[in-house]
Formats: sequence, structure tokens, C-alpha cells
Amino acid sequence: MNDELLDYLETQEGVALVSDDAGRWAVAGSGFQNVPSRQEPIDITTTFFIEADEWKPSIREAIETYRQAEEGTTK
Repeated sequence: MNDELLDYLETQEGVALVSDDAGRWAVAGSGFQNVPSRQEPIDITTTFFIEADEWKPSIREAIETYRQAEEGTTK
């Protein structure tokens, strides 16, 4: 995987790289969860809202699409 994309994703808080059962990927940031502890990992429940056009065929494309949306740019 492209180190630049992984480095970018690591700087984001409250997002998740999600796959579905059909082999598609999305980076999700819209949703809600209980508040995690900063001191130690805890169990959390998370719900993300993913629109149909956010699903991509590869992890790279999912991260790049999310990054472009956050930066307000398009390819």
C-alpha cells in the first residue's frame, strides 16, 4: 500500500476503513460512537453512515476519495 495514503489516514481521528461483503471499501467519518478513553483502549460501539458513491473497489481508492473530499479537491 502507498505509504503516503497510510500516513494520511493515520492523522485522521474518528474515521474508519470499512469493507462490505461485496469486496468494496470506504473511509467513513460520518456517524457516532460512545466516547473512547484516551488512557486505555475500551470497547466501543460505532455506527457510520456511508453513501453508495463512497464505496470503492480498492483500499487505495477509498482513502484517496476520502482525502480529496476532506481537502475539497477532485481528480
